[in-house]
Amino acid sequence: MLIFKKGFTLAEVLITLGIIGVVSAMTMPVLTEKTQYKEFETRYKVAANLLHNAVNYFHSQELMMTDSTYCTANPDTESSNYCKDGTYRVFSEVLAEAFTGIHALNKNGTGAYTASKYKNFTGKQKFDKGLLDDGYMELTNGMSVIVETGGYNSYPIVWFDINGTANKPNRMGHDTFAFVIDKNDRICPLGSPSCKTRSNYIEDTEDFTQSKFCNPSSDNSQNGITCGYFASVDENYFKSIK
Repeated sequence: MLIFKKGFTLAEVLITLGIIGVVSAMTMPVLTEKTQYKEFETRYKVAANLLHNAVNYFHSQELMMTDSTYCTANPDTESSNYCKDGTYRVFSEVLAEAFTGIHALNKNGTGAYTASKYKNFTGKQKFDKGLLDDGYMELTNGMSVIVETGGYNSYPIVWFDINGTANKPNRMGHDTFAFVIDKNDRICPLGSPSCKTRSNYIEDTEDFTQSKFCNPSSDNSQNGITCGYFASVDENYFKSIK
């Protein structure tokens, strides 16, 4: 008695593999993109927490100014205020010490390294390098920190490139976000109405189309400076940016 076993022909196997390949090719980019934006969202939250830890370190080491503000002078100038311990320091140096204190600092330097490496939110224009030139450091978690001091109300801007300057896209609102520390030690993403430290950058809307400095259709060289605010209030922010 003969027993015949049924199986797939070579042609059928090849066709099936071909279909699987096509489906994979269609779905993998979507899955990869979703994973990347989820990673960026997590890193954004880590950056904000690191800055909170740094401010706590400021207090523990009495690195605050006597009037509860910070040493904010430009490192290229001679004018500065003194910290509580009587030493002369600019903000980027104080911040570097704080990150060293929480075991995060790898190296630090001037902002010249990063000033021309960033684009605005749309990616069609170089970002205003004058807002990226007062201090630079790299953290052991792969993030880069850039400092801008002086300017309106003299509160420092602390930028976090959440995947590091060496890695693309280096675009404001995509992998790079700005935070401020106000005189009451509140840490806010720049643009938040809660920290009214630079009124010309305050956003009062959650609608990108009405945004002044996080606008998907603007080629302004400062476009993207307030995107951190939208990232903090919109749970779909990282899914929606293009």
